[in-house]
Amino acid sequence: MTVAVELQRGLSATYHPGSQVWVPVVETVSGATADGTNKRQVTHWRRAVVQGVHKQPSGEPLLDVVTEDEQEMAGLPAGSCCLQNERDDTVDDLVKSDFLHEPGILHTLQVRYGLDSIYTYSGNILIAANPHKRLRQLYGPRMMAQYRGVPLGELSPHVYAIAEQAYSAMMVDESRQAILVSGESGAGKTESAKMVMQYLAHRAMPAHGQHQHASTSLSRSTSNAQAAAGGHGGSGLESAPVEEQVLESNPLLEAFGNAKTSRNDNSSRFGKFVEIDFDAGGRVTGASISTYLLERSRVVSIKAPERSYHIFYQLCAGAAEEQRVELGLEGGASFFRYLNQSDVYTLTDVDDAQEFRHTLEAMRIVGLQQHHVDAVLRAVAGVLHLGNVDFSMSSRDEAVVAGGQSIVALETAARLFGVSDLGLEAALTTRAIVTRGERIVKRLDTAAAAESRDALAKTLYARLFDWLVAAINMKINSLGSGERAAAGEARRSIGILDIYGFESFDSNSFEQLCINLANERLQQQFNAHVFKGEQEEYAREGIAWSYIDFVDNQDCLDLLEGGTASLGVFPLIDEACRLPRATYQDLAHTLRTRLAGAPRFAAPRRQQHAFIVDHYAGEVCYSAQHLMDKNKDFVVAEHAHLLGSSSLPIIRELFAPDAAAAASGGAAADSLTAAAGSELPSPRHSNDGGKGRRSAFMLSSVGARFRKQLGGLMGILGQCQPHFIRCVKPNPLSQPGSLVPEYVLEQLRAGGVLEAVRIACAGFPTRKPFRPFAQRYSLLLPEAASSGGVKQNSGKALPLTASGFIDWFALEEGQVADLSRRILYASQLDGWQLGKSRVFLRAGQLAQLEGARGRRLATAAVRVQAAWRGMEARRQLREARAAVLAIQAAWRGHQGRGAALHMRRDRAAVRVQATWRMHRQRSAFQLQRRSRAATTLQSYVRMRQQRRRFLRDTELGKKQAARAAEEAARGAAAVTIQAGVRRLLARKKAEQLRREAAKLRALTEQRDGLLVAREELSAALAAALLRAERAEGEAASLKAQVASLSSELESAQLQLRSAQAAAAEAVSAASASAAVVAQAATAAELEAAHKRVEGALQSEVEVMRQRVAAKDQQQQQLEGEVKELQAQVRGKREQLEAVIAAGQEKEKENAKLWEQVKAYAEDHQREFAAKDAALAALQAEMAATSAGLRQEAESLSQQVTQQEQALRQQMAAQQAELQARLEAQAGEVAAAEEARVAALRQSQEKTTHLSARVVALSSRQQRLEEDLRASQAREAALQEELAAAKRNAALLQRSPSKISALSAPLASRTLSQQFESAGIPAMPGGQALGEQRAAAVLALKQAAVERRLPMVSVPLGTAGPPLAIPLASWLLCESLIRWAASWQQAEIDAAVDTLQRAIVDAADSGGIHGQAYWLARSLAAGGLLKFRTIGLKAGGHLLRLGDQLINCQSVHEALGDSIAEALTVNVAVLLSAEAKRAARRGQTPALDESPGGKGGPPQSPWQALLGSVSNVLDTLRVEGVPAPAVRAVAWACLRYIDGELLNALLLRRDCCSVSAAKALQAGLAELRGWAAYVGGEWCCSAEEAEGAIERVTQAARYLVQGKEDSVRKALRDVDIYADLARSCPSLSLQQVYKLTEHQHDDWIVAASSGRESIALLETLRRLMAEQRARSGAAAGQANGGSALQLAGQEEEEEEDTLLVDPREAFVLPRKSVTEAARCFVQPPPPATGSGASTPARPIASAAATPSTPTPADGSSPLRARTLSSAPRLPNGTLPASAVAAAVASPAHAPSMLSLLDRISKACLGAQLPAELLDQPEFEFLADGGKA
Repeated sequence: MTVAVELQRGLSATYHPGSQVWVPVVETVSGATADGTNKRQVTHWRRAVVQGVHKQPSGEPLLDVVTEDEQEMAGLPAGSCCLQNERDDTVDDLVKSDFLHEPGILHTLQVRYGLDSIYTYSGNILIAANPHKRLRQLYGPRMMAQYRGVPLGELSPHVYAIAEQAYSAMMVDESRQAILVSGESGAGKTESAKMVMQYLAHRAMPAHGQHQHASTSLSRSTSNAQAAAGGHGGSGLESAPVEEQVLESNPLLEAFGNAKTSRNDNSSRFGKFVEIDFDAGGRVTGASISTYLLERSRVVSIKAPERSYHIFYQLCAGAAEEQRVELGLEGGASFFRYLNQSDVYTLTDVDDAQEFRHTLEAMRIVGLQQHHVDAVLRAVAGVLHLGNVDFSMSSRDEAVVAGGQSIVALETAARLFGVSDLGLEAALTTRAIVTRGERIVKRLDTAAAAESRDALAKTLYARLFDWLVAAINMKINSLGSGERAAAGEARRSIGILDIYGFESFDSNSFEQLCINLANERLQQQFNAHVFKGEQEEYAREGIAWSYIDFVDNQDCLDLLEGGTASLGVFPLIDEACRLPRATYQDLAHTLRTRLAGAPRFAAPRRQQHAFIVDHYAGEVCYSAQHLMDKNKDFVVAEHAHLLGSSSLPIIRELFAPDAAAAASGGAAADSLTAAAGSELPSPRHSNDGGKGRRSAFMLSSVGARFRKQLGGLMGILGQCQPHFIRCVKPNPLSQPGSLVPEYVLEQLRAGGVLEAVRIACAGFPTRKPFRPFAQRYSLLLPEAASSGGVKQNSGKALPLTASGFIDWFALEEGQVADLSRRILYASQLDGWQLGKSRVFLRAGQLAQLEGARGRRLATAAVRVQAAWRGMEARRQLREARAAVLAIQAAWRGHQGRGAALHMRRDRAAVRVQATWRMHRQRSAFQLQRRSRAATTLQSYVRMRQQRRRFLRDTELGKKQAARAAEEAARGAAAVTIQAGVRRLLARKKAEQLRREAAKLRALTEQRDGLLVAREELSAALAAALLRAERAEGEAASLKAQVASLSSELESAQLQLRSAQAAAAEAVSAASASAAVVAQAATAAELEAAHKRVEGALQSEVEVMRQRVAAKDQQQQQLEGEVKELQAQVRGKREQLEAVIAAGQEKEKENAKLWEQVKAYAEDHQREFAAKDAALAALQAEMAATSAGLRQEAESLSQQVTQQEQALRQQMAAQQAELQARLEAQAGEVAAAEEARVAALRQSQEKTTHLSARVVALSSRQQRLEEDLRASQAREAALQEELAAAKRNAALLQRSPSKISALSAPLASRTLSQQFESAGIPAMPGGQALGEQRAAAVLALKQAAVERRLPMVSVPLGTAGPPLAIPLASWLLCESLIRWAASWQQAEIDAAVDTLQRAIVDAADSGGIHGQAYWLARSLAAGGLLKFRTIGLKAGGHLLRLGDQLINCQSVHEALGDSIAEALTVNVAVLLSAEAKRAARRGQTPALDESPGGKGGPPQSPWQALLGSVSNVLDTLRVEGVPAPAVRAVAWACLRYIDGELLNALLLRRDCCSVSAAKALQAGLAELRGWAAYVGGEWCCSAEEAEGAIERVTQAARYLVQGKEDSVRKALRDVDIYADLARSCPSLSLQQVYKLTEHQHDDWIVAASSGRESIALLETLRRLMAEQRARSGAAAGQANGGSALQLAGQEEEEEEDTLLVDPREAFVLPRKSVTEAARCFVQPPPPATGSGASTPARPIASAAATPSTPTPADGSSPLRARTLSSAPRLPNGTLPASAVAAAVASPAHAPSMLSLLDRISKACLGAQLPAELLDQPEFEFLADGGKA
């Protein structure tokens, strides 16, 4: 039975119409098979929907389905189809799927891979699909920090989760762990193993060191890469920590052991097991590396498109010029025969030269000296030259070295190996046979000589690789596993196995046989581990599991290795190798005959020299042709003798005379016995006392040695708790974003994932929690029970909601379990069991439940449809009846209206006929009347015509005609005159414009000439002055340009004025033309008789018009030229032409227009005159008013002054009287008031925060107890490390960067210890201090830093209550100021450095109280130092020192780390099932008067968290930290909680459900209520709190509603970017994408399906791609960076946009700490709001409040309330910030000098440390500060 059938058995009776299934489609393709038929069948799976179910006569059901491409398939057996997982396609654990079968697994992996979710769990197994692209958002220090301490399964699947599980199990169980990484070539095994090692190195660092230096140990140092590439540079061996050495061993081994294959560009050609040791504190102490089965044949033989090992190409490409000459690498990689067998010399996106530098740097880090590196490179180059040695046949048929290049290659190889060329030639071409009596030397032929050459190259490279492994092991100082086990010590270690996966090719040989043997052994352990896990799961849940069978593959192992009664494949191969004349045909015959009865063995018919082994992953056909040759691991005695005498120590030790006897020890044994007491590690040691072998060949079996190594490895793994990572290559072409299901299925089968699923299916593959199970399948109960009406077996009714359904969130666990049992009984299933928390179903039973549920839903749907159809039919009937009645009524109305209309038309026709007859008779009568009137009119017209004719013939008519002709002549003359005048004016204007244009051209030419001359002069001067005064020449040219532009401006202004004058002339010409017209009219009247002149004048007018037109054309040409030269004149000329044209067209209206213009001008003049008069009157009035106001103001000022003096006298009298009374009652009232205030404050604090603090402190106590136990275990190791660090101090002082040694500080160390361990002396300037001054600094450190000094009360008199100043801060400030006057700068620096170190040590060792104490003291010291040094001689240096104290980042970071440890944001508790049920019921726990409630326990986990925040703020207040700094810390706490919650949502799928989001919203509401309760004085305001938690608020809102809205819009192709920017402005697209991927609806509402969510995810991916493209284009345009740089920036941005760093919130802003420091020395005016010191997102508009007015006498009620309610310090005084807020009248506040004097007097009057008074440097303390 196939695996597919096993995975879905029992499903045949569960299908119904509408079921979604997977349908198999079998296709026969060409491909290699074990039997040699080259035809194999591939099964593809398609989505389909069941259309019908019918049965065969035998009873087997058949299905009729329709596939997703609308193809109908009928008669499919139900047993071959699989049900689909309909609810969730992106489940992160395959075990959580409803159905475990091949198509479901493949579909889930394909969907997740398309969403860049490359990691998927299968129980405790991690499946990692190679993305073939960089996904930087999945890795990095931030992601590592999120998985720190988190159990497996709580966050998204990741390789870090597996590493964390192994680390936690190691620390808890104190046992050895092993992480097994497997997969085929190109699946990403090496990268996964490196990520595991990186995480373990990160995990071994303390949290404090990780926060400060997250990526130091993970990055490759490049400071000495150039020196290393050049072959020189210091060793720097002691500067690299163990973690970095272990990590840097990866690129070194990759360079020598990885190569390009047809499947992978960086394929590991060896197996590797890295075991990292840890101490009791979890820190890395050492490691060991074991390697297995290096592919030696790749050194001498490769084929396209593969490459040999990377180191060959790196050496040829990256060697320096002198190295190339020395090693003979001038020809490049294509010159060597071992490399040019393939035409591939470079890799895509890989620079071999750069990788060579990285390899050299890795050699330096792991501890190889420079002469070691040179020797290794010489050996590698020698192997390349050895391959270029060719042989030819001599006359005696003997092999000799061919001439030319072969001789040169032989000499070069001999020189590099440190041997003679003749000896090397003899070792390659001869063999010595030792008999009993003589020694015979035999000459080899060319084939044997070539084989000898290749054997030497392979052996040398393999032993060199083993030597490197041994050197790495010796450096990282790790003992072997056998020695540890023998010593009986408990070993805390984690092993990482990176080994080749199962291989099956077209042609399989000895390498595949060994690899598959290893995989069979690993699969046996894997099966046992999975079976054991199943047993533990069943035992934990109380499930009977004894009947579950465990299928073992021991029979396959017996076939390969041999059992107790028979031989196996490997023993038979070894036996054949021992026979001198055995051939591969004999071996094949032996295998076929002696293993014919084995169940896992088969012999193909077509291939006579091959055999088939049935492995767990399938049948593999092996060829026997090269098995014997590859199994013989012989070492030629001549080779060993020659290279054993080499001048190079490495090669000499590799081929020592006694090396052959230990050759069977293997690479792992070599690593463990490396160089005991020797400088160079030797991978071979003799065990036979130096006795040599007599034969020429020293034979050994590769298979036997490999099986021995494999047995040792399995022994180690048997002692470890295993963890599995199965790497998968998604497609054979290594293309990103493409997953081929059939290709992946073969890898899952080869990796044992399907075998693990089969084991799970053999028991109870389906495991559902009670509540989701009952919630989904409750409808299978009877009708009464499903609605809650039927009671349970206990008689208790099920709780119901308001709508009558079962309230699932109100059910108890017992009720849910009982309901689940009833559902299973009602379903009539057999074999199921109920555990303690889950339902366990056999294979196929869930499908039966789904089928029953589907049928029940289908029945219910039919009922609903029937009821709906009936209701719809009745509704349609009612509507039809109503419609019929309406139609009938309308038709009857229509008929009646038609009849009435017909009757109305008849009556109207009769009326029309009568009217028409009347009209016709009336028209005839009126026509007759009009004919008589026409006759009368005609007679009158004729009379008028005769009269007009008579008048025309008389004299009077003639005179009228003559007068009309004269008027016409006068008009023509006027036109002629006007044309002449305009012509003259135009000529004058054109001439003027010509002159101006000529002047302008002359000026331009002169300017150009001057510019040319000036440029030539500037050039000559520049040449004479050696180009030193180029700037002056440029300035001179600029000045010349300015001058020319000024002259142009002046000429333009002149032209403008001339144009204005021309316009005025045109206006005057218009007025003159009016006078000319009048004269012409008079002349025409006097000379009326001269009619003959009329024709002449008309002709002259025509001539003049033609001339005017010609002149106009000429004028237009001139105007075009002027227009090009001067733009301003062009505008004026156009205006002038417009005026002239208007004059020609309206010549008769000029006079009238002129009069209108004059009248308009006169009106304006009169209006302006009136306005001037009114303005003068107003000015006079204003002057009078101003004089009156001044007099009134002076009188009022005098009155105010008098009243103020009287009031001050009165207040002084009252103050004196009040002071006298207060002094009389001071003793009694002060004590009583202090006691009352203290008691009131204590009681208020207790009632407010007691309960919340108890919970927080109890949890913190437990955490501290655990830390104490761990720290006690780490104490001894710390002391040892400290001693070792002190011994290395001298060496580190010579290092270029001493601070780099602080890259990973330990949390338990103080800063001074870290500096001391790094080689930095405790006082860098200690030599500059004398004995007396050094003693003074030490005394000040002991008195003011190491001792906690009290606060000093500074009285402010009438300005307010006393001010609290830290005595320690004043001592530090005053001492530094006094010393600065007499000490040298170096001495001050030394003293400051000592004090700063002591402050950081005290803060680091004092916990949160000590850090809060020194936060307040550093702020006060910085503020005092800055204000005291104003005006001093050394003020500048002390001011900078004050800034350093105020912004003491070390104290701030330590405080942030302590707060982060105190604020445990446990998402599993905050979003627990109870919180989700409360959110489902809509019940939000109400807050009492205080966050902690009225003395009772907290109502929710959120209040415990808020209680921790209250404790932190209270600690800061008690230690005297000013309010601005406390508000900044409060904002940082909320921001830290916001970051932790957001990261949890991004990584935890269970936190992204609707119920969890609702619970999160309820918790955030509690947080807002707490912020509103605490208030804005010592906590951020409500608006600021909302801004601090904005990111998680937006994320929760998106999970509840925003995602569904986005899904609907994405399905309609609506742009969602604007909606996301509006609803989630603080979230990146990457974060929204991850929230969408994790979001799932556990709420009983309509939710989007998996396919709809996938559509939204694809839309978000497109938006992210567009955003990256836009940002990349913008960055490219702005910076001009290269494509690689832009890609790197995009990757970093992509990493930064997913997770956030919560600890960044604790970087206190400079503005807040500066304001806090100012509170100690400069009390500010009353605060206008708490939003002024918002750390990151200022909300000035929301936080600002109007200031409270203060009465003149200073007695403000607000001030009294502030003082009474303000918290006081332990000594009863108020902090400076409270006093500053209470001071209401600035007039009574002391001045700055007065305040500083009062502070000094108060501190000097306090109880000063006695040890300071005896020091000469502190005399200012003894004499009261007068010095």
